[in-house]
Amino acid sequence: MNRDKQKQLVDLLGQLEPGYLPLDIFIQIARLAALSIVEFVPLRTKNGKLEVLLLARGSDDAIWPGELHTPGTVIRPTDTQESMSEVFDRILKDELVGTQTSEPHYVGSLLHKSRRGTEHAQIYWVEVLDEPKAGKFYQLDNLPATLIESQVSFINEAANDFITRQKKAF
Repeated sequence: MNRDKQKQLVDLLGQLEPGYLPLDIFIQIARLAALSIVEFVPLRTKNGKLEVLLLARGSDDAIWPGELHTPGTVIRPTDTQESMSEVFDRILKDELVGTQTSEPHYVGSLLHKSRRGTEHAQIYWVEVLDEPKAGKFYQLDNLPATLIESQVSFINEAANDFITRQKKAF
């Protein structure tokens, strides 16, 4: 890209407001920069088996059409609270649709590559306390083939932390 085109691009990007971006612009920025994301891994134990709640992406999703995923969000430049409560509320309201959960438990962070680009994920697990209002539970030892592959590591790390904390509680 020559200098004139770079200047034109910089001028156009300067017209965007921080926050939620149009999808086509977001996809290109995600391809070029590492995104900070937060992932919740919703878990429960049923009949002695650990299960994870997964949500389906829309069939029109630009990157993962129809694939299953853990609920999460990109941290936006308009997120202002240091406690992450805005980010957590967005996941609970928009993705888990008000499903009752425990408080989020921090597991760790992971730098990884997805089809969208490089992501720095902060991983949390939550225990689902009622019947979910979105998604479906899957046994951890039988995850579906339609799960977004890059999220398997999120799920495994969260499940290991969940099991460790449950053992310490007894």
